[in-house]
Amino acid sequence: MIPDHVLAAHLEGEAVLLDLETKRYFRLNATAARIWKGLEQSLAPEQIADALVAEFSVEPATAKTEVNRAIGDLRARGLVT
Repeated sequence: MIPDHVLAAHLEGEAVLLDLETKRYFRLNATAARIWKGLEQSLAPEQIADALVAEFSVEPATAKTEVNRAIGDLRARGLVT
């Protein structure tokens, strides 16, 4: 779940997040931006990994690992709950 205090702007091939509580910006590369978009769409991690496989032609295991790592990092920074 994305807290109300986190805003996102999608740019070509990346995204920028703003945490209104800390006033910090975070720049997401294409892979992380796609993961974020999946979170915005309330997709399950497995569905997000499937989207990465389709869009970036990566192995399913690699996609799953990347999704879990990215969500963990976003959670640690307070950007998702």
